[in-house]
Order: sequence, then C-alpha cells, then structure tokens
Amino acid sequence: MKRGKMLGLLTVAALLLSGCASRQESAEPAASTASLTALQYEIENIAVDFSDMWYFRRIEEQTGVHVDFDEVKDPEWNSAVSLTFAKGKMPDLILRGSLDVEEYGVSQHLLVPLDPYLEQGLMPNYASRLEESGLKDQLTASDGHMYQLGFLISQGVNTNGHFFINQRWLDKLGLEAPQTVEQLTQVLRSFRDGDPNGNGLREEIPLEFTFDDNITGIYNLFSFFGLPLNEDYAYVDEAGAVRFGPEEDGFFDTLAWLHQMYTEGLLDIDFISQGSSIWAEKVNEGQVGVFSYWRLQNTALLPDVAKAYRLMLPVHAKGQRACLPRNMDIIEFGAALTTDNRDIEGSLRWLDAQFETENMLVSQNGAVGDTLIRREDGRYEVAYVPKDNELYRSVPVICGQFFAPADYYASVYVPAAHRQEKAGYCAQYEEAGVLETVSHKLLTTVAPRTTAENAEIVRLKAKLKAIVDAEIVSAVTKGYTEAERASFLQRLRDAGSEAYKDTYQQIYDRWQGERETRE
Repeated sequence: MKRGKMLGLLTVAALLLSGCASRQESAEPAASTASLTALQYEIENIAVDFSDMWYFRRIEEQTGVHVDFDEVKDPEWNSAVSLTFAKGKMPDLILRGSLDVEEYGVSQHLLVPLDPYLEQGLMPNYASRLEESGLKDQLTASDGHMYQLGFLISQGVNTNGHFFINQRWLDKLGLEAPQTVEQLTQVLRSFRDGDPNGNGLREEIPLEFTFDDNITGIYNLFSFFGLPLNEDYAYVDEAGAVRFGPEEDGFFDTLAWLHQMYTEGLLDIDFISQGSSIWAEKVNEGQVGVFSYWRLQNTALLPDVAKAYRLMLPVHAKGQRACLPRNMDIIEFGAALTTDNRDIEGSLRWLDAQFETENMLVSQNGAVGDTLIRREDGRYEVAYVPKDNELYRSVPVICGQFFAPADYYASVYVPAAHRQEKAGYCAQYEEAGVLETVSHKLLTTVAPRTTAENAEIVRLKAKLKAIVDAEIVSAVTKGYTEAERASFLQRLRDAGSEAYKDTYQQIYDRWQGERETRE
C-alpha cells in the first residue's frame, strides 16, 4: 500500500476508534471486556491474521469483546467443522464457510437457537434488515428455530445468463433483433451466409455455447420453448407441482431445433466439450453472433468485443412463452453460536456491531477515506480496489459478516458500473416476463432436506444426469425418433426420475406447510 494511503487509513482508523465515525446505528463502545474463541473460515490463497486485523481491533473497541480466531483454510473447512463438534470442546463462535445447521442444530442440539435473542432486540442492526428482507424462511430450520446468522450481498440478480446478439452484424446486414425462434433462425442463417465480419471467409459462428449450465451453456436455449431447464432438472410449476425438465415436451422441441441448428452449421458443435475458457477465446476472436453470459463488462470478454453486443430478450417458439430459470437471493451461512458459548450477549453484541452500515461496508471494501468514500448523498462508493489481495490485510472481505437485502443495499451503497449493468439486464427480463414464476432455488436450495433426502437426491441426480447428457449429445448430432424418445423416457423412469420428483415434492410441500404455519 502507498505510504500516503497507509497514513490515511491509520488516520481514519484513529478517528473511528475515538468514536468519530458516522452512521453508527448500534455500535457504541462498551466498557466491559469479554474474551471469546471462534472457528474462522479463510480463503485458501489468503494469508492473514484475523486476531491482529485492524478491522477486528476496531470492532473490539466498539463492543468490549475480544475474539481469538482459529483460522481454517477452505479445503480443510468441512473436516475442521466435523472435528470441532466431535471432540467435545467447541469454540464460542463459528464464522463463515458453511455449516449443516439441520445436523448440528436440530439433530445434535450443539448450536444455540438465535431467534429468542433476536426477538429480545439484542441484534437491532441485523434483525431489522432480516425482517425487511422477507427472507427469514431461508434461515429457519425444520424445527422452527434459527441457528445461524445469514450472509447476503443482494444485487437484484434474477437470472444467471442473459442472451447477447452481435449488433454490429445486425447493422451491417440490415437486420432487426429477433423476437421469435423462426426470426432468430433466419438471423443466424444470415450471420452464416452474409459475411458480417467482412473478411470474405465463411467462418462466422452464429450460435456459440458451452454445455450444461445456465450462464454460457445451452441449457438457457430450452427457455425459448417454455422450459426453464436448470442444472438440477427439477422445477416447480405455478400450481406447486414439481416437474422434471427432461420429461417435458419443451425438452424435445428444443432438441429438435438444436439438431436443425447443428445440421445447418449454425451451432458450434464444440459446445459438447468446450469449457468457458475456450468459449471466451472464440467470442473474443470476433466471430460469434449469439451467446449467453452473466454480463458484458468486467468479464472474460475484451472491451472492444463486448461493445459489439446488445442484450437480446429470449425469443419465443410458436405457441410458447419464453421461460428462463429464475435466480433469487440465497442466504449463505454467516455465523453460529455453539452451546459451549460462554457469553451469548457479548457474542451477539460483537456480531451485530459488524452489521452496522459503515462497519459492514468497511469490512468488504476497506476504510472510509482510503478505499471507500462517503458521497454527499450519504451513500458509500468504492474509490479503488487494492491489487494482490492487499485488502485482506486490513478487513475480512467475504470472510466477515454482511447482510444487505437489495433495497437496503441500494440505499447505502453505489455499486460498480458492471454491477449496474447486470441489474439493468435483470430489470429488462423481469419487465418482459421471461422468467419462471416460482424460482427453482426455493426447491433445490432453500427448502431444508433431511440427510436421507439429500443422499437420495445426490444419488438419483448422478444417474439421471448421465442419461440426460448422453441424450442431448445424441439428439443434437443425430436427431431422434418417437421410438427413441419413448426409450429415453423409460430409461429415466428406470433410473428413478419419479423418485427424484417425489423426493423434491415431499421437501417442497413440507417447507410450504411449515411456512404457512409460521405465517
């Protein structure tokens, strides 16, 4: 860090430690001192000392709570957690990483239920935001208690991959952006035949994708035919019934269209095996017409290449409404208190101080006056990002506590330009009505499942995925007959597609029932 910036950081730190910081919602200095221990998650390639970190010294000054950290790198985290609970003597706190609260909270009763303390007003910063977010259900375990604090950086992202079309090629060929599958097919043919890159060679790649994901993969193309195909294959229809994507008519309609794209030379057949790195190389060569991606700025795309593309709404097949998988805010594990905790109130005071607005933003972005600035409108903005992970020397970044629902986050923080770009795309897709009504994430991620249910889902998905992947490759490259379709569906049933759906339906119905009971 430059000497001037270091002096600025130290000056700001001194002001903050002396109580001159603004926007302190509930982080007043405390006279008493408590000493706690914590199992702390740490990124693999970052070497820092949490116990001597400037940020945590600041929190200790504000709360009177000292924490000694036992830092564990990402690859060893799960093993360390298991050992922690097995050996009998537990730390007061478990921070970040991941934690099976159903196992250690509901089943083994080794975690402190936090909801009574939130109701008593012991964490005003965190509790108010949790209530306003409407996401409390994600943190409520199957027994109705909350054994964890959540970690959330909400950016209003409602889907993973957006479609982009080469506007320079459209302009050169005098074409309009397509709205239907038929129009898109004609545009792709023009891209193939019209030499839009102007080099006299027929080397354009109209459709460039990878395989089995919803960012750069062909799974997004199934949305054109009304099927929100996701990487777990299961989704919930508007009636609350769990559906298995590869059994739906839209799955086969998409395969038939993709086979047509393949036979006409409109789809790069390398989608079967290429990863995102090779995919990006091809896009950056300036030879691609249409692809899907997270966004254009601050990605693997070269800036000049990115400028050639514009957002394309998902096109509709005849008689269908385009339907992409809906993303949603998923709360990660933030913190938990073990039943060996020696000072619950002190622990919650220490944690809640980190959720105070300025403290929280500093934990991610660095000190105010150095890497973070406060604007005249009261919102905070990043001034610059230090290189080489230098930020982790002073603040915990994603290894710390953070809970910022979308509306609150937008009211206190100015996101970077590329974040705003993504949010703009999401707003356009929302307005166009091209996202599934019920997010599949409620089914596959939010609704808690028992250990047995999880094992069953993992086992069945592995078998079903092998069959589905093979069918996609075969159908795209060779086409399929009705007899082959029937055979594929039978293989899915034999591999447990019905049990897969039934297990997910059981999980979803139970979660919905418990949610309605709590409401």
